[in-house]
Amino acid sequence: MAIAESYPPQVMVYIQGGLSDGCTEFHELKTSRGGNTVNITVTTQRPRDAICTQVYGYFEQNVNLGSDFVSGETYTVKVNDKMTNFVME
Repeated sequence: MAIAESYPPQVMVYIQGGLSDGCTEFHELKTSRGGNTVNITVTTQRPRDAICTQVYGYFEQNVNLGSDFVSGETYTVKVNDKMTNFVME
């Protein structure tokens, strides 16, 4: 989680995830917001019945959540089954 020193401040989330084998790849990232909670759903995809190398991989994504956050308010960011809170400066 980072807050860019811009005007207005931009909230950024850095996401890193695992890819279970050589055929699995990052698929998509969807964001939604309800009040002070931001939900981010990250999915991967893998071809059905593929024979793949057993090499664990990673993906990285930077997500700009924008600037629609009120100073002093606490916000929750949920990424799949992980959750963190931050206070907007």
